[in-house]
Amino acid sequence: MANSNFKKASIRLTFDNGFDALGKPRKKVKAYHNVTDTAAATEIFKTARVLTEFGMKPLMDLEKQSNQSIFA
Repeated sequence: MANSNFKKASIRLTFDNGFDALGKPRKKVKAYHNVTDTAAATEIFKTARVLTEFGMKPLMDLEKQSNQSIFA
């Protein structure tokens, strides 16, 4: 049977950064590290809303990225 150990997690916020000279959308990405493994989606979403209020750009996407070691 395989087991896993939590290593680290982070949240990644993608903001709308306007358009370039060709009219293509530009994005600005900001990552925040040291997220716990037990952080629920609702808690992460609330945190992202607060972080978004510090800036002027609208939030386009929010991701939780986690790394785990899997072993037998």
